[in-house]
Amino acid sequence: MIYFLFLLGWHSGGAMTPKPYKFQAFVTISPGQETDPSRPPPAAAATLPPGQLKRMAVRGEHHRTHGSHFFCALVANSDDNPDWIGDNHAIVTVMLTAEDAADYFCAGDHFALWLGHDIADGIVTRRVFA
Repeated sequence: MIYFLFLLGWHSGGAMTPKPYKFQAFVTISPGQETDPSRPPPAAAATLPPGQLKRMAVRGEHHRTHGSHFFCALVANSDDNPDWIGDNHAIVTVMLTAEDAADYFCAGDHFALWLGHDIADGIVTRRVFA
């Protein structure tokens, strides 16, 4: 029972307080499982439509424990991408709410966008303060 309450955040006399966390990242769209490897990789605009928020899971790795954790997030492709990054890459903004997000997503950290399977691999470029 005590372990269960700890998981819920009822340790040290208080509940865990999730905080909004926002960062920008450079992502590479992963080819799907049924994609022909001889064809070009999928376009970022098709997977992450510009100007739209898309709800998905983001999988990050904890800095200290190296354990994976999924976070529910909103991901936006602003389509302000320069020509040099290519069709299967995008710069996205990720918005999530968690108490310990900074333990998973700092500049240089790798993560994955997930919709039943990995759809993109990313690297955090900067934290966004709004």
